[in-house]
Amino acid sequence: VRECPVHAIPKEDMTRTDEDMCISCMRCIAVCPSGSRKLNKVMVNVAAQKLKKACAEPKQNELFL
Repeated sequence: VRECPVHAIPKEDMTRTDEDMCISCMRCIAVCPSGSRKLNKVMVNVAAQKLKKACAEPKQNELFL
């Protein structure tokens, strides 16, 4: 609870996360002493596949003004 930089985890119920406040920094997962906060493996695999496809070849830099 203390480690969350935006205080998205209420002290009254540490199993919950205020999704409106959460910035998805993953700090809670990194410091959870019991290991009860973790990523959904299916979602991690889906994200990894999307990143693999998106990063498969170099892209030119673009500047939008």
